[in-house]
Amino acid sequence: MANYHLEISTVSRRHGQSVTRLANYITGECLHDDYLDTTFYTRRSDVLDCRIFQPSHAPDHFHDLQGLCTAIEQAEKRWDARTARQFKGSLPNELPLEELRRIVAEFIGCCFLDHDLCAIAAIHEGRNQTDPTRNNPHAHIIVPTRTIEAAGFSCKKDRESDKLEYIHRWRERWAVVQNAAYERNGLDVRVSHESLRDQGINRLPIPHLSRIDWQKERQGERTPAGDRKREIEAHNRTVAHSVKRNMSRKR
Repeated sequence: MANYHLEISTVSRRHGQSVTRLANYITGECLHDDYLDTTFYTRRSDVLDCRIFQPSHAPDHFHDLQGLCTAIEQAEKRWDARTARQFKGSLPNELPLEELRRIVAEFIGCCFLDHDLCAIAAIHEGRNQTDPTRNNPHAHIIVPTRTIEAAGFSCKKDRESDKLEYIHRWRERWAVVQNAAYERNGLDVRVSHESLRDQGINRLPIPHLSRIDWQKERQGERTPAGDRKREIEAHNRTVAHSVKRNMSRKR
């Protein structure tokens, strides 16, 4: 079933966060954080694709993940610096990997490359151990807060993207590129960035489980978040059945 989801947040040293640690987490590549003088070794087996997106004028070493992470950390001097934005978006399970790659590339190209911003992206399988049709593929995208110049990162941060209107643009674009993919593949399925209320749909939004809760549920342990998700799914099934029954009566 088509499902729209896009989370947008910031990566801030003030809150103990690290771009390098996040890049290691989403890619599974061993990376050294120059600022913290710490190496992160987390490995992953669920990364379907990993890629760095750069404007054409970016320095050569920015195409290497370790080199890029080091440059990001070195560009920020403050202990409380906001170093990047991170995006996590659901992807269509109905489409092949090549289409998922294209969705991510088109989103990044329009939203960031065209504005001289670079991005680190990884697609995760979201593997369901018992039923592959219920996999939850999704993309993680890291976008540094500085634009790219021929010599490296700009000395000034990209403040323009801090405006609230950009969040609305990004959310809408994430829906647009997915719907284009559905259309290319001849599927009569669409997603929307608008709230269910704005779409006139009498259905509750289904919450996404945290990675910890998802792992517990996968191992057979029930969690409060999982119970709430099942409760909402049951409610939505009831609503859908009621709507279908009323439509049949009208006929």
